[in-house]
Formats: sequence, C-alpha cells, structure tokens
Amino acid sequence: ISHCLGVGGRDLSDVVGGRSTLTALDALDADPDTELIVVLSKPPSPTVAAAVREHVSRLATPVVVALLGEDGPDLTTVAATVLGRLGVAVPAWPSWPPAASGSVSGSGRPGWLHGLFGGGTLCVEAQAVAAPILGDVRSNVPLRPERTVGPGRDGHVMLDLGADEFTAGRPHPMLDPAARLPVLAASAARPEVSVILLDVVLGHGAHPDPASALAPAIAQARRRPEPLSIVVSLVGTPDDPQGLGRQATALAEAGASVHLSNAEAARLAASLARGGS
Repeated sequence: ISHCLGVGGRDLSDVVGGRSTLTALDALDADPDTELIVVLSKPPSPTVAAAVREHVSRLATPVVVALLGEDGPDLTTVAATVLGRLGVAVPAWPSWPPAASGSVSGSGRPGWLHGLFGGGTLCVEAQAVAAPILGDVRSNVPLRPERTVGPGRDGHVMLDLGADEFTAGRPHPMLDPAARLPVLAASAARPEVSVILLDVVLGHGAHPDPASALAPAIAQARRRPEPLSIVVSLVGTPDDPQGLGRQATALAEAGASVHLSNAEAARLAASLARGGS
C-alpha cells in the first residue's frame, strides 16, 4: 500500500462536492508507486458520484470505485475484487462459531433484527446487505430518508451509536464499549427482537479489551427466556494490540457467532431474523 488517504465522510455530499476525493485521485494518479487506486465511500450524492466516476475515466491509473449503497458492492466483495486485480488469492474470511448452547449454529427464530454499531460505515454497509433480505430496515443513518428510525425502534433497526445524538458528553463506543451496554440490554429485553448484530473494532486508538465488557453482556442477554441469536462483526488483524484471536474467542465463548467480514455477519443476521440459518 503506497498511501491511505482519508477525506472525511461528508466529502461526497452535494455541499462539499468531492473536492478532497478528486484532489486525492489526481495525487495518486501522479504517483509512480501507485498501481491501483481504490475509492471507498459512504453512500454519496448521486451527482457527486457521477462526477467522481467521470473523473476516474480520465486517469491513467486503474481505479476500483466502491461507493456503499443499495446498488453498490459490499466491502468484502470490494476486497476480493482488489486482491484479484493484484493477482493475490482471495482468502476464506475467518469466522468463529458460538461455543454456548442454544446458539446460532442452528436455525434462527423469525423476529426483528437490531444492529448496534460503533462504526457508522459498518452500519451503512449492514443495512445495504440486510435490506434485500428483510425489506424495510430503519436507522439513524438510513440509506433513504423515509427509513429514519422512529422513537420506539420497532421493526428491523440498525443504529450508529457513534453518531452525535449518542456521543454528546460521553466517549465514542469504540473507546468505551460500556456505552453500548444499555442499548444492548434494552434490545435483548424485547421478545420481538430475535437477532442482535454488533461490531467490534480493534486497533490503536480503540479500547484495549472490548470483549471484556461485551462478552459478559452478550452472555447475560442470551439468558432471557426467548431464543436470541447474537452475531458479531469483528474488524481487526492479528497485529492489533487487543489480540484478534483472543477477542474472537471471548465473544464466541459468550455465545456470539463472530465474523471477520462485516457483510457476512450482516447476511447471517438477516437470514436468522427471517428464520433461516
């Protein structure tokens, strides 16, 4: 990887117009060490997305454009595409089955899916993956304005708990996993909710041991009378200071199905909420 440039989640909005993205594209195109450019974005303005694609068509360096949304590829598919373009074998993305009894290893129970995310981009991707399976999925960061979640949080809901309304005066849930625990308990207390989907992000700057807070809460949530499946999207690498394997094992032992691919985790969670497996 020659460069990794972050331009901000609002760059491809109508207000900003993709100015930083277009500048970054030109800089990477001029760099002789860059052989392939990958553009990743939250759902963009259609007008700005069209401008980016037109700009890309005039560059000498090949570009993979990956703009999240209902019609775009998920990030796991994008990773496979990039590896294929570079001649690298696509791995089987690791997963860890739940160790506890009564887990998601069998069929799910039809009901609501609640996704409780610390990562806003992961929340958006999960909506794009789950909506074709479940239909209407509501959120505080919805794919469409009419899918904004209501105060009761009924139905299939995916929340970005790192958004401003949840982090005013308190740490982001990636820094403090305990900030997510009351919302997890509230979702688990509703018998209509049959599946809970969580993300856990590792790396420098994140909590040093997120599983230490989340694993006991997951185990407690699954003690309710009605069956509850919990799926975790674990974002990290073996080099992360939290220990990828240690985090995955602790979450799986608490009864969660753990996946290194957020798209695969969302797809499984949506299938379980429909009563599949």
